Formats: sequence, C-alpha cells, structure tokens
Amino acid sequence: MQGTGPELVEREPALATLRDLLGSLSRRRGQAVLVTGPAASGRSALLRAFAEEAAATGASVLTSAGSPAESRLPFELVHQLLPGLRLGDGALEHAPSARPAGASGADAARAVHRTVARLARTAPVVLVVDDVHHSDRESLDCLLYAVRRLERAPVMIVVSEPEQPVPGVPSVSSALLPHRSCTRLRIGPLSVDGIRTLAAHRVGAVRARRLAPRLKLLTGGNPLLVHALLDDSGGDDGCGCGEADGAGAGGGHGDGDGDDAAGGTGSGEAGAGTRFHDAVLTCLDRCGPGAADVARALALIGTPATAQLIGEVTRMTTESVGQAVTALSTSGVIENFRFRHPGARSAVLASVPYERHRALRLRVAELLHRRGARPAEVARHLLRCGEVGAPWACQVLESAAEAAMADDDIDHAVNCLRHAHLSAVDTVRRTTSRIKMVQAEWCRDPELSQRHLKDLIGQVRQGGVAEEALTPLVKQAVWHGAPGIAEELLDRLRLGTGAVCPSEAAERQVTHLWAASVYPSLLRTVPQTPVGRRRDSGPLLGRMDRPLRAAGALLDVLKPGGHDAAVADADQLLETVYPAGREREVFRVAVLALETLLYAGRAERAARWSERLLESSGDSQGRTWLALLSWTAAEAALRQGDLPAAAERAREALKLIPQASWGVAVGLPLSCLVAAQTGMGDFPAAAEQLAQPVPDAMFRSRYGLHYLYARGGHALATGRPDAALTDFQFCGDLMCEWGIDSPGLFPWRLGAARAWHDKGRTERARRLVNDQMTRLGTDGSRTRGAALRLLAAASPVRQRRTMLQESAEILQACGDRLEAAYTLADLSRVESELREHRRAWVLARKALQLARACGAGPLAESLLPGARPKDAVPMAVPPDAAALTPGERRVASLAADGYTNREIAQRLYITGSTVEQHLTKVYRKLSIRRRDELPTDL
Repeated sequence: MQGTGPELVEREPALATLRDLLGSLSRRRGQAVLVTGPAASGRSALLRAFAEEAAATGASVLTSAGSPAESRLPFELVHQLLPGLRLGDGALEHAPSARPAGASGADAARAVHRTVARLARTAPVVLVVDDVHHSDRESLDCLLYAVRRLERAPVMIVVSEPEQPVPGVPSVSSALLPHRSCTRLRIGPLSVDGIRTLAAHRVGAVRARRLAPRLKLLTGGNPLLVHALLDDSGGDDGCGCGEADGAGAGGGHGDGDGDDAAGGTGSGEAGAGTRFHDAVLTCLDRCGPGAADVARALALIGTPATAQLIGEVTRMTTESVGQAVTALSTSGVIENFRFRHPGARSAVLASVPYERHRALRLRVAELLHRRGARPAEVARHLLRCGEVGAPWACQVLESAAEAAMADDDIDHAVNCLRHAHLSAVDTVRRTTSRIKMVQAEWCRDPELSQRHLKDLIGQVRQGGVAEEALTPLVKQAVWHGAPGIAEELLDRLRLGTGAVCPSEAAERQVTHLWAASVYPSLLRTVPQTPVGRRRDSGPLLGRMDRPLRAAGALLDVLKPGGHDAAVADADQLLETVYPAGREREVFRVAVLALETLLYAGRAERAARWSERLLESSGDSQGRTWLALLSWTAAEAALRQGDLPAAAERAREALKLIPQASWGVAVGLPLSCLVAAQTGMGDFPAAAEQLAQPVPDAMFRSRYGLHYLYARGGHALATGRPDAALTDFQFCGDLMCEWGIDSPGLFPWRLGAARAWHDKGRTERARRLVNDQMTRLGTDGSRTRGAALRLLAAASPVRQRRTMLQESAEILQACGDRLEAAYTLADLSRVESELREHRRAWVLARKALQLARACGAGPLAESLLPGARPKDAVPMAVPPDAAALTPGERRVASLAADGYTNREIAQRLYITGSTVEQHLTKVYRKLSIRRRDELPTDL
C-alpha cells in the first residue's frame, strides 16, 4: 500500500474505502462512489491519489474534471474520459460536438457504455470525474446511463461534487444515490489534530502544536487555506495567525476598513500574502457562481450583516444568499457572517474593480441609511465612495463627525467632514461642512485651520455662509488674532433674523463671553446678565449650562471685586467634568474653570485639577486642549513657586502643538517658560524665548498681558529697569483701559515699583505699592504678601521687620514658596541689621531651603556663605559654631544633612551613644532645641 503525504491528512479512511471498493470489482460487481465535501476540502487530492493507486493495480483508469468554462460544450467530459479512442463500429463518432445532424444523445450514451464495457472485459475500469457538477449535460447523461447498466461489470465510477448544492446546477447525488451500488463519502474539514500533523511537515512538531488551534480558527480546517498560510509565512511562528493581536473569528479585525487595499498586510495579517489571497479566491470560485458576489457584499458591509441585506445589495434571492453563505461557511472562509481571517476580506475586496467597488459601497450605504443605521456605520462606507453629491450623504457624514468628536476620534471626524464638503450639493452646505472641518482641525493643530480663515470670511461677506456656521468662525478669528473680524461676526449673529434653537443660542452666548475674555475690548458688547450665569448653588442643568457658567465665571474673575461666586462655580464645574470623558465640551469647560481659579489666586486647586485632567486625558487626539491643560498646570506651578515644574509643563505645551499653531494664545506658554527660566537664573534661555516672533494681535489680548509681565520680570532680573518699566506700564495701561485691573490677574504696579526702586526712585515706588494695596480685595492675598515685601524695602528697619513678618505669613499660607523665600531672605537681612544674628541665620537657612525647592538658582546662590550679590543675605555660620570641637562639628554636619544617628555612627565608626552625646552638646552650644535648626554649613 502506498504511503500518504500531508495533502491526504485525515483522508486515509476515505482512501481505504475506495481501495476496498476497487477490490470488489474482481467479483464482477460494479461500483459508483460519490465524494462530497466543502469547497477546497481536498476532494481532488483524494481522487488523484486513488487514481494513481488504481492504475498501479492494473486497472484501466479514465479521468476527467468538470470546469465552469467548459460546462456548455456538449460531450466535453466524455472527450476527456476517452481521448483519441478509435472504435471499429464508429459509434463514438456521434459524441463530438460537431456530430452529424440527427445524431442523438442516446446514441452517444450507448456508445460510451459499449466502449467502457468492452474495456472491462480485459481489466477493471475506473472512471474518475472530479467536479462533476461542472460537467456538460450530455456527458452527465452518458455517465448516468453507464451507472445504471454496469452494476455487474468490473467498472467503478468515482465522481465528486460540493456538499452544498450549487444554485442553477443540478446535483448528481440525486441520480446516483438511489442505486444500490452507490457509496457516498464525505470529506470534512481538518481537525486541530489533522492541522497539527499537516503543519508538522512544514514547521516541525513543536511549532505545529502551538499553531494548530489558531490555524483551525482562521481557516475552519480548509486544507487549501492552511497550506496557503504556511506557504506565505515561510514557516514563521506567526503564520498569519494573528497571535500577537487576536485576529480571527470573532476578533473584529475583519469588520473595519483598514484592509481594503490589495494585498494588505495590516495588523493581524502577518503572513497572509499572495498565496493565501489566491487560495481564498479559489474557494470562492469552487463555492458556486453566487458565492463571490455574496463574499464581496459581506466584505463591504462588515458587521452586522444579514442574509436579507446581502440579498438587497447583490439583488439575489434570500434562498440563494443562504446557499452561498452556507458554502462559504463550510469552506472555512467565513463564520457567522464574518471573515475568519482579515486577509480573506482583503483578498475579496482586492478582487473587485474600483468602479464596481464604489458602486457596491454606495448601494450598501444607501440601504443602511434607509434602514436607520447609525451615521457612523453609514459613513464608514461613504468615506470609500469619494464625492457622492447627495444631500443625505452630507448630513450623514456631518452626524458621524459629531459622534467621532464626542468619542475623541478627531482624525476620523476631519475625514468625515472633508467628504461631507465634497458631497454637498450647494455652496452654503459646502461652506458649512468646511467650517465644521476647520473647527475639528483646530482641536489637533490650529495651524491647519488658519489657512481656511481668510477664504471663509470672504464667503461670509458674500452671503455664502449659513448663520448657524458663524459661531465656529468667531472662535477661529479670536484664536488667530482677528478681533475686528470676530466683532463683525458677533454683530451679524446679534442682528440675525433666523430662528435659533436653544442650544445654538446658548453656544452663541458662550462664544461671545469667551471672545470678550480673550479680547477685553469686546466687553462692551456683552449683555449685562447672560443666560446661564446663575449665582445660586443649584445643580448644573442642561448640556450648555456648564460652558455658559464657566465662561461667565472667567469673565467675572477678570474684573476687580469679590470672586467667591466665580471660584465656587469653577470648583463645581471641575467636579462635573472629571472623569466625564474627553469630548470637546469637557475640555472647554475645564480650561475656562482652571483659568478662573488661577486668576482668583487659587493656584493650588488649579494645579491639582490640571494634573488630574492631564492624567486622565493623556492619549486624547485633542492636542490643542491638552496643550492648554499643560499651560494651566505650568501657570499653577509658577504661581506656587515651583519653577522646574512650570518650565517642564510649559515646554510640554509648546511641543504638543507647534508655536505657530498657538495664535495669540502663544503668550501663555511662552510667558510661563520665560518667567520660570528667569527665576531659575537661565537668562540666556529666557532671552531666546523672548526673541521668538509673536503675533501683533497678541498685545491686544489678555494673553499679551502674560507676555508683557514675564518680559518685564526678565528685564528686571537682567539689570534693565527702564525696559521693565515700559512693559509693566504698558501692561497696566491695557488692564485699566479694558476695565480688568484685577490684582489676581497681574499686579503690574508691583513690577513697576520694583523697576522704580532699582532706578533709585524709592518714593515713586512707594506710591505705586500703596496704590496697589488700596485696590486689593479679598482675593489679593498673594499680591498683598508681595506688596508688603516691596513696601518694607522703602521703610525704616524696625517697620520693615513687622511688614516682612506679615508678608511671610501671607505668602506661606497661600502657597507661593518662591515669593516667601524672597521675603524670608529680606527678613534675615533685617534681623542681621538689628544684630539678631541667630534669628538672621535661621531665617536665611529657611530661605535657602525654599529657594532650592523652587529651583531658584540665583536666590539660592545669594544665600550661600561668602556670597555678596546686590541685596543678598549671607548664609553665615552661627557665631557659637566656633565653640564646637572637630568631632561635634562632624556629627552636626551629617545630622544637618539628614543622616540618622545610626547612619552617622556607621560613617564615623563611633557608637550611637557617642553620637547622641555630641548632638546634646551641639544643641547647647548653638542654643537650639531641634535637629532641623542645625546649620547646613559647618
């Protein structure tokens, strides 16, 4: 008996049955065998192997194979079975397709029967017909005629056909099976064990054991597909099995649109190359004429697909669709209306010509739209159709874009709106879609949206823009430095005559309030009591109530006066948006509320909320919003005196979107970075940032105040009081002109006072500080502390002590560590002048610790022993330290550096009791009582 190869794995029982039936021919008993099974299940390989074995036994083996291309040629199969046969009686001359007129099929059938019977007199005859369902009608009649008359002749007829009936093709099984000599053999898909045995010939037993379950899942056990995956992978462990990402049946990979390109090798398709794609198309051909159309429709629809929907797309009957789906399922290509392997879907889609593909896509989209499918599902198909030119398509794409924005899928939203713009049928609708696309692009990179602004404003003036689309344009004009255009658009909205729904009316109010907060010159156009800016403690109501209240709170905090209500609103709003999601509305409310807290002097709260929101939104596609959140975190750190953190967050904000994308808001991260670098003593780096070009319109916005104040501080630190005075005065003039002279925003008078002080004009400086003090409200604690420090500099020494002590208490309470460090340094100098050296030393030590914690290099250096910069406080060793012995000094020095008694004993090779004795003596000699009062420089 001949051995079997990998192509006959799990086919040995069927082959053994055929051998047994062949043996029975010696007893003059004819046999008919019908071999069935799914498409590409190995029927042909089985028949070839049996034919070879039968020929080896001396039997006369006649083979043929049906083909769809030859199924219309009369007697073509008979010609294959009996090639070049010459019979004396000439009976077969009736068989050729060009037979003489009057020759009948019955005559040909009798001739075939007589010929086969004559061959059987000398040796058993085996007729093997593969894919008999594709045979021509005439040849099939001849075979059936022979089967009925050769039951007692040594003739064996073996035919194969699919397990599922092929639509429009008569089944042979109905004619063969009633005969008692007919045997049916079913060839099923490979089991996991069978696949493991097959794969072991290619990749070895160890890898085969690991791959077999996955190959079964991806191919359903179809030998052709298994062989193809192994061929494409070259024996690699992946084998196109998607082991790394879970591709396969039920995995969802085959339902997206990322693998539409021919030969795609996307995620989950590694190893599924040309051979696998060809194998899939072969399976479609063998599943019947309607299978390819059904597979294409299924590939286009994705999930959820139904037989009814596929029938509408392909214009096939539900019964025909069901038969094709069954054939595709049993062949291992699909399972539960889903492709088992994503590469199978790619192969099907790649086989469709572009125009046909587009027409099918559009038909699928229309059908889904009529059925009320979600816009996102319909848009998935419209995006593949290019320009559609249908009003319904434009509306669907815009709705899908809104849903994508809510899901933080900005890239998809922009794509939908771009296609909506192409699909619009009139100018107004096309422009509206374009404006929405610009709004979405702003979220990921505002520079992309800027290129559309000039053209869109021109269309507005020509009357080609719907009133509902003006609000997004106001936002773009504000961001990109066009306050005049923003005011023009706001006037158009205010004078508009069209009906406005409540949500659109609220959105217009929010936009107006925000525009006025950026360009305070627009405050005069804001209604006195906008809807939604309630000051009760009731719950937040509708969707638009939160942004309305947030914008109103920010506007209130910019104006002088009590800000308790605005702070309460900001706190409540932040509670509602965390962790509500990452949609655009959440970011907008969060940024407005955080700005409110910052300007109200609640830097600690702003820092905490900024970090929490950044942590929960770190992978958002809305890079512009993330950049703004990074700035709020930077500004909060700066106002708390954490200079390194402020610089880091400011750089992060500038990396998230390019500097050119910031528009007039570039003043926010730049000013924060400059102020942090100045405080850390990195003056060249700060100067480099200040050399960057900024929009002129920035100086007409609130963001310009940030920039002017930071630039003035840098000028002071680098010894240029005149330049500093110019910036601080310009900042103050703008704030006074706009009516937002709030100390929580920028205490410009204190900056100007420092400049006058450096110029030697102490009295002028005092007047500015006193003026600032009289304007402080309940929210000016941080500014009050800084003002007291400056006022002390121009006061007698004993008054200075009281002022600086109060300043230190205020600044430490409000969390501004850097300003507190400067105050403690000044207070240390006052104590030194009053000959309170020990007190001076303790204060200088605290100031040094704070300066180091804040990253304030220049201040820290000025507090070190021996440093004598201008206005510096020397960090001197306490006078009693000279009385310490060398051993006591070593122990005290290590204790001051934070070492424990045990660690000191180990380092100095002394006992723990000796360390305690030394420290006791040190405390007595230095007149201190606690470890944290030890000097750091002994």
